[in-house]
Amino acid sequence: MVLGSTGPDPFEGTRSDVVRRRSGGGAVWLDPDLCTWIDVFVPTGDPLWRADIGEAFDWLGSCLSAAFASLGVRASTCRGPYDGGPGDGLVCFASRGPGEVTVAGRKLVGISQRRTRVGSRFQCLTYERFSLGPLVSLLDDRTADQVRNRATGWGELCGGLSSSDLTELVTEFITAPGS
Repeated sequence: MVLGSTGPDPFEGTRSDVVRRRSGGGAVWLDPDLCTWIDVFVPTGDPLWRADIGEAFDWLGSCLSAAFASLGVRASTCRGPYDGGPGDGLVCFASRGPGEVTVAGRKLVGISQRRTRVGSRFQCLTYERFSLGPLVSLLDDRTADQVRNRATGWGELCGGLSSSDLTELVTEFITAPGS
């Protein structure tokens, strides 16, 4: 379980597998059998680096959307302000933020950003099959259903693709000249 940098720890003292990330955002259930996690670092001064924190996500979201589009998935990049969604931002995949990737309005890739004076680290997560895991205990049934309806997994959209194949494809799109 990974919690954002804001808000209380709803599992305090009850779980040993809870960590907090400094990049903000809602809670994320990490299941190594369901998740693909990709980190991207952009140094300050790089042509991709943007001073505006919201704009900083755009290029990465566009690369991720293009990678999925190459597989026939009609992915789009979120533009505009953050939307906390059902649960008011408690669960990462219920919300939508700049640069994140959706398919038919359902979140496919979540992105967080951690900035320091040396650059920005983007943490991207996509599920093979979306699961709330233990986060379901934080939500009433109606909100849990709403969250499930706002998220999707790449396995549902690109069957037969392995996590390592997905990572390789995304890496190609991120590191392509002109990205």
